[in-house]
Formats: sequence, C-alpha cells, structure tokens
Amino acid sequence: MNEGLNLLPSVAKFQAAKIRLKKRINLGMGIFLGCWVLLVVIVFSWLWFSNYSLKKMESKNTAVLNNYKSLATNVVLSKKNKYQAKLVGQVLKGRFEYGSSIEKIINLFSEDITLKNFEIKDKKQFLLKGTVVNGINVSEVEDKVRDINLGLYPDFSQANLNSVAIGSDGWTFEMEVNLI
Repeated sequence: MNEGLNLLPSVAKFQAAKIRLKKRINLGMGIFLGCWVLLVVIVFSWLWFSNYSLKKMESKNTAVLNNYKSLATNVVLSKKNKYQAKLVGQVLKGRFEYGSSIEKIINLFSEDITLKNFEIKDKKQFLLKGTVVNGINVSEVEDKVRDINLGLYPDFSQANLNSVAIGSDGWTFEMEVNLI
C-alpha cells in the first residue's frame, strides 16, 4: 500500500486489516496443508517402496535358501552314494571270483583228459573227477599234481591225487586242487 494519507474510517481500516490477515492465514494454512499432504505422500511412498523391496529381498532369500537346502540334500546323497560305492568296491575286491577259478581248472589238463565233474569244497579248494581214455595220459595227471606241488603253476598252491582206478570207460581219477 502506498504510504500516504488514509481517509478510510477506522472500522473500514480494521475490516481491511482483518481481510488481509485472513488471506495470510488462509495462504499459510494452504501452504501448511500442502506441505502436510506432500509429507504424508512421501512417507507412504517410502513405506510402500520399503515394503516392496523387503518382499523382493525375501523372495530372493527364499530362493537362495531353497537352493542351499537342495544343494545340501544333494551333497548328503552324494556322500552317501560315494560311501555305498566304496563299500560295494570293498566287497567286490574281497570277493572270490569263481568264473576265473573254474576257467583255470578247466584249462589245467590237455584234451585227452576229460573232466566229468568238479565240486567247490571251499572258497579256493576244488574236487576234480575225470577220465583218461588211454593209460598213457594217467602219467600226465600225476605230473600235473607233482608240478603244482613244486610251484610250477602260479595259480595253484597244492594238489592231491585221491584215487586212480580203471573202469569200463577208461581210467578215472579224483583229485583235490587248491588255488592261491
């Protein structure tokens, strides 16, 4: 307002001051209310963003935790499988292989000597029963027993000729053989 002479009556001056004061109060209240609404919007936005970030982190954490549990389960299963494979390997390593032993027994004699039967008495002890067509090959059986006992056959440790007899189909023999 201009600095000058004011010819308005005092009541009008008072009312004009009151109107100006009311405008200032309304302006102040508007600014205060606007700041308050802006602050509430900012706080709620921050809370929403924090909650969203927290849920996102929780989902990642849950995924990592599930992955870890799965990995831990796989590690336990892997260790268990390795242990069981080791046990099976030890059993197989200590197991007596009958197939190779029987093959050694069958290949012990020439074609002129026929094995009719053989029994497995123990793990490494076999009882052999066979026939020899002519009497000349009986000495081969006796020579095999002697050679095994002398250690000339590395797969065998001992041999005993239990019986030799002549029958209608030729010479028959029975002997025990021990493998190493």
